[in-house]
Amino acid sequence: MDEMDAVRRLWADTPEGSAGHLATSRALLERAYTVNQEERDRRVRGPRRILGGWVPKGLAVVAAAAVTVLAVQVIVPGAAPPASARELLARAADAAEDQGELRPGPGQYLHVSSVAMQNLMVGPRDGAGTRQVILTVAEDRWEPAAPGRPWLVREERKSAAPAPGSGPVPSGPWDTGVEDSYYESSCDRAPGDELSYLRLGDWPTDVAALRARIEKVAAKQSGPENLRLWSTISGLIEKSAARPDLAAPLFEVASSLKGIRLFPDVTDAAGRPGLAVGMDESEYLRSELVFDKETYRYLGTRYVTTADRTQTPGGHTFVVPKGTVTGTALLGVELADAMPEPAPDASRLKIPC
Repeated sequence: MDEMDAVRRLWADTPEGSAGHLATSRALLERAYTVNQEERDRRVRGPRRILGGWVPKGLAVVAAAAVTVLAVQVIVPGAAPPASARELLARAADAAEDQGELRPGPGQYLHVSSVAMQNLMVGPRDGAGTRQVILTVAEDRWEPAAPGRPWLVREERKSAAPAPGSGPVPSGPWDTGVEDSYYESSCDRAPGDELSYLRLGDWPTDVAALRARIEKVAAKQSGPENLRLWSTISGLIEKSAARPDLAAPLFEVASSLKGIRLFPDVTDAAGRPGLAVGMDESEYLRSELVFDKETYRYLGTRYVTTADRTQTPGGHTFVVPKGTVTGTALLGVELADAMPEPAPDASRLKIPC
């Protein structure tokens, strides 16, 4: 009997695996067959050993592919979701490795589309009758691939809804409208901090070197070391869609942090269901990284108020209630040859070097 015919008949009625199942299988296989880079390089250069016998490199690849197919078929009927934050980050790192690279030319722009949920206080200046509003804002950002050129941020307010426990939303200019912000700089290098889109090219992809760089940047912040590292990593992950090769090592560094937790059922700012890895930043606030439930691709960030929090903006005291959720959802990243013309009433800012 032909063994391959037997295998095909065995799996004939088994449904094809989804992207999530495939990502799960790959993560399990890689975990089972992990070797260090030196050993991996040695095996690539020479013949590979399978089940006690030496076979040519090409045949080893075929055998490995066959094992992968069988393993995928076995777990298709009920792929288990990630059991921990570290396992989710491992799957996210695996998914990130499959993303294509963006290689902008010197005259091109990086166009990033996102949507944000913001907590806003609206009402009269005396604070009487003030309401808390969750404002949904679509943002398009065009940043140049090289420094010394202007860039544009366009925000469109889409809707306003009451925050948890707040009264009806009063009508006003905060719920609709478009605002452009036009930035200029004559710097011969990218202005701003090291977490800006224009500085992403400075970051290494080697995990050890990346962690050392993160620790150096985080040391400039205040607070406990773990939170400083988490904040720096989160900021880089938010922008890593512009440089996909940086995402996987970032997830690997994040998985080593103490205090991260898995949240298996969340919704991002765009309304997409997902899983999240989060860390408590204070007794009032938790920040989360959100991932697609099937593909484990990064979707965005969330900030969850975990206890009532008192704030005093403009001299007026307000309580941000427990359960308030804000954050940003990444919708897409692409290259553009130019940015749009800013609106006549755009805010114009000059960034110093």
